[in-house]
Parts: sequence; structure tokens; C-alpha cells
Amino acid sequence: MAQFREGTAIDPFRLLGIKIDDEGKVTRSTRVPAVPPSESPTDDGVVSRDVTLDPSTGLSARIFIPVEDKKTTTLLPVVLYFHGGGFVIFKPSDIMYHAFCVGLARACGAIVVSVDYRRAPEHRLPAAYDDATLALRWLGGGAGGLGFEPDLTRVYVMGDSSGANIAYNVALRVHDNALDVAPVRVAGVVMVQPFFGGEQRMGSELRLERDRVLPLVTNDLLWSLALPEGSDRDHEFCNPLKRRAPSLSGFPATLVAVEGLDPMSDRQLEFVEWLRGNGVHVEVLNDPAGYHGAQLSDVAKAEALLHDVAQFISSCSPHLASL
Repeated sequence: MAQFREGTAIDPFRLLGIKIDDEGKVTRSTRVPAVPPSESPTDDGVVSRDVTLDPSTGLSARIFIPVEDKKTTTLLPVVLYFHGGGFVIFKPSDIMYHAFCVGLARACGAIVVSVDYRRAPEHRLPAAYDDATLALRWLGGGAGGLGFEPDLTRVYVMGDSSGANIAYNVALRVHDNALDVAPVRVAGVVMVQPFFGGEQRMGSELRLERDRVLPLVTNDLLWSLALPEGSDRDHEFCNPLKRRAPSLSGFPATLVAVEGLDPMSDRQLEFVEWLRGNGVHVEVLNDPAGYHGAQLSDVAKAEALLHDVAQFISSCSPHLASL
């Protein structure tokens, strides 16, 4: 992925498609088309619908169900999905995320629940983590009588970019016994290009400072909008290596996808080694020619990723990962 030329001014607000007025009101661009759900199967045999997970907060999700797989007598696994966008932009109905989740449901033979979590800066972290928590509890409560019975022993939390950060943090809450989601069992965690940071710059961040997808100035802006007021980038929501209680014994099996041309790639690989050093079973997908968000715009890269995710999910049996 190309970089902005030296000397070219980078406006992170314009790049993200957001405006924030003097009173803090956020206006987001509608340049990304939204698509409605459909009860009619796609060519891939997937139906979708929007549901409310928590009437008291208005938390909702878009659910994707592979209809052919639903006809089997085997209960389907669930992928609880969190979209990217730096905690600030995008929604499950955006065309690229809708299409990706259709492909995910098809490839994995799984029910995909794409959560429409609250976004920053109106709702700073941990609001998104709290919404992820509610989504897990909704699953455990019978999934709202939607007419399908998922396999609650095979629930996978997955996300890309900031959504991968959310997936990690909600799995961490369960692991630390801060969250009772019985009868749900988180069988695995999938993090695609996880969005992490830190006060000290990494080599890939400096090399790709002017990256066209996620230049450093945009990265910094997103964290300033998402982190709790007064926090810096070494807050553990941003820098997981600053976790005060490092024991991760029993954390679910984890898959991390890293792209070589992602400015955060060095940080992601450091995170992988930190997880392994704390006893977590981690598998890594490393595409040297990939860039941040490649799976949302490159069909071939999306298909390759979905194939690998499906293999990971099928390999995660109860003896591999247990909470």
C-alpha cells in the first residue's frame, strides 16, 4: 500500500470522514454505503436480520445465518464479530462489513453476530467493551428467541482493527472471572490486524508513518478520541503489555492476522510473543504484502483469510481452550 508523499499535509479528520464542532458534536460521513439485512438468502446461502440485544440501551446487532448449515442436526457455532474503524467510525450495516460477515458465515458454517457497539468519542472506552459483554450475555440468555439454537460451547470472539481490540478485551474479562457468561463458552479468539498502541513508537509505525490507510497522525487522533479522558497511549486499553496482572493461564486459543505493510505490524508481533510468553496458544497469519484492512477491499485476501479462520475454528476443541 502506497504512502502519502513527503510534504503532503495529512488531515486525519478528512481521512476518517468526521467533523467535531466546538461543542463536541460529531458528524460522520455517509460516503460508505449502508445495506439492509435480507431474509432472502444471498448467492452464498446466507440470510441476515437486525435484532435488538438490549432494549434498555438500544444495543443491536446484525445476524448472519447460513441457511443450508442450519438444516443440519448439528448445532452451529457462533462468531461474535466486532467491526473496525478505530472505535469511531463504521457500522455492521456498512457494505464492506456486511459482505465480509456474509462470507464469514458461509466459510465457517457459523452464525455471525456483528455487534453495533457504541462509538467514541461520544462513548469512550470501556463503552465498547461493555456492549461486547452485553452481547455475550444475550447469547447466553437464549439469543432473544430468534428461532435458532446455537452451540454455546463454541462461541468465538472476533474482530478486525479496533474490533480485534474489543474481542481481546471481552475475552480478557471472561478469563479474569470479571464476567459470568454461563452457559456461553468462549472457545477461541480471532484478531485481524489488532489495533493497539503505546507511547513509544515501533519501527513499523515510523517506517509507515505516512501510510495511506492508517497514517500515524490518524492513529494518534483515534486514540485521543477513544481512550478515557486524561489517559495516554500506555493505558492498558491501548497497550495490552501494560496489563497489571499478567497471568493469562487458560486464555482461549488465539489466531492473530498480521499484515506486513500495516503500520502496527511490529506492535502486533510483539503482542503475539507477549501472549505466548504468558502461556497462550497463538497461531499467526503473516502476509508480508498485506496492508491494514486488506480483507475489506481485496477479494482474494478476504477469501484466504476466511479459509484460515474456518480452519482455526474447526480446530478449536474444548481441550485446546477453556475458560
